Amino acid sequence: MTVLVVLSGVAASTTSAEDYGVAQTYIHSFSNNVSVYTGVFALNKDVSLETTTYFRYTVDFVNPSFSLFGEGGEGGEGGDREADSAKARAVAAVSSASAAAGTGASDVRNELMAGFTHQFGNAFGLEMYYDYSKESDYTSNTPIVTLKKDLFEKNTTLTLSFSENFDQVYGQFMSATEPRNTSNYYFGITQLLSPVDFFRIGYSGSRMSGFTSEGTRLVPISPATAADCTEVVPGSCVTENFPDFRLRNAYLINVNHYFEGGWMDRSSVQLGYRYYQDSWSIRSNTEEVEYYKYLGPQLLLGLNYRFYNQSQAYFVKDVYTASDTYYSASPQLEKFSSQLAGIMLSYTIPRMFSFATDGAIEGRYEYYTQTINTTGQTIMLGLRFRF
Repeated sequence: MTVLVVLSGVAASTTSAEDYGVAQTYIHSFSNNVSVYTGVFALNKDVSLETTTYFRYTVDFVNPSFSLFGEGGEGGEGGDREADSAKARAVAAVSSASAAAGTGASDVRNELMAGFTHQFGNAFGLEMYYDYSKESDYTSNTPIVTLKKDLFEKNTTLTLSFSENFDQVYGQFMSATEPRNTSNYYFGITQLLSPVDFFRIGYSGSRMSGFTSEGTRLVPISPATAADCTEVVPGSCVTENFPDFRLRNAYLINVNHYFEGGWMDRSSVQLGYRYYQDSWSIRSNTEEVEYYKYLGPQLLLGLNYRFYNQSQAYFVKDVYTASDTYYSASPQLEKFSSQLAGIMLSYTIPRMFSFATDGAIEGRYEYYTQTINTTGQTIMLGLRFRF
């Protein structure tokens, strides 16, 4: 479901009419002995009154052998399937670096995104980006196009996005590289209700075809068990096999209110809800709330909470036999729920650098828990500056 987030997230992160740079580092650590280290650098630069360029580089280091919690589950090759599933889902919750954690291995994922926005007078705005991502078992190329149109004295904004993922999958249990293509689309309406209120509704969809599994997990065929499956054995230990087509739909709404006066002066609340369903019979609900409050002229506090739950894919089973058509060991296709709560502080420093008008030091802590008894923590430190 990452792509659906990308389509709506790109526009949100790059439409500010200002020059800025961002450098952030994340540590995601889980109780099942998984850690993901992430570095992000982004630069937004106006080249004219109508045109802005954008660049972002992200790197994920997946290291299942180390955790801030200490020793955890003994998953991995030849290990316990439940531990492997916990690892894979934990990584999926925080990073697109997908598969290596589910096999007990380390991995590195590099991602580059670059593009520009251009405003054609009062007619419409155009955003074009290209995203390239590579890890040990996956390569993705994604062009993204977004159109925006302001209506009714800029009180209403229509957004239409389209992207196409051209992916190559080559997991450790695959004999050859397989293609996967995904068409993604998004339509949203942002409406300003008053100077302090706005809401956004949107629809995200995608059509995936080709090789839809990862090629990194083995499924035991009864009477074999997960502990028996360290390599492909026909009729006993087989690679995952998913349907070769997947249609996804997501519907979302966000409401934002900014408070003026009283004890909540200079604060805002955002409520969000997202409903998801796909052709594999997965249904999910996501509820989110975010609160931001200036504690002083330069200090901003943020609090956030998210609850997520989903049903399982129609072909997911506890035990597979040779007569089954599809096989899955993917935790992302099982029934589960999760919760995430976090706190953020940002302190603005005027003239932090000689080349910048101001800068901000940011810190964030988040705690994550799932119904598979996996817990996680995320620590972020960042630097943001405008110039």
